[in-house]
Amino acid sequence: MKKSLLFLFILILPVILVGCGSKIFNLSDYMSEITTSYYQGENENFNASISVGQREINYKVDGKHGPDCDFSLVEVKFSSLKEELGLDIEVIIDGQENDLFLEYVPLHNTFMGDLGFAIKSGSKVAIKIGDETLNLSQVSENFTVDYNKALDIAKLQLIDEISSYNINGQFNAEGYLKLLNKEGESFNQLFWCFTLVGSDGLKFDVVIDANTGEVIGVNI
Repeated sequence: MKKSLLFLFILILPVILVGCGSKIFNLSDYMSEITTSYYQGENENFNASISVGQREINYKVDGKHGPDCDFSLVEVKFSSLKEELGLDIEVIIDGQENDLFLEYVPLHNTFMGDLGFAIKSGSKVAIKIGDETLNLSQVSENFTVDYNKALDIAKLQLIDEISSYNINGQFNAEGYLKLLNKEGESFNQLFWCFTLVGSDGLKFDVVIDANTGEVIGVNI
């Protein structure tokens, strides 16, 4: 019953915004980063994920949205500690090999790099490291809550905050929507994290279970 009521509210959200005196606008036009597709896989030696979407060209968390570009952010984490500061891999997309250098990120103990373009949804993707090839699955295809629904749920949770930044047709904030996996848990523990950043420096967060649509937490 709760889920039915939640999605009913999402459907009437534009009407609520009008009732609050805010001009209807598309929050998607003010997303400085949004993940739309997600690939991942794992074996006994390493796990890998690729977040696909669009983000600001001049990436800066300042409450202002700028022109976008496509991205496919590759992340690799090994089961055992690696001493290298960088890693050369191949990302194989529908049989086409793409060389990519990953930089070591000490904060997360992972290697990361961007292909510089968006992998097309439905593509067959694999990662090759040395002689080892790992096939990835597009797990976002199986989400109960895709990126559009996640954005709608987040808008509902932050309706007052979003309205407060929408002044005379000028939206003085930017949004971020990323996929996170719970540290130390299996890959099926994936969460959408929406962040609203105002031009005044204030930040608001909503965390949503990608499989159930449950709002895990709201930081206002």
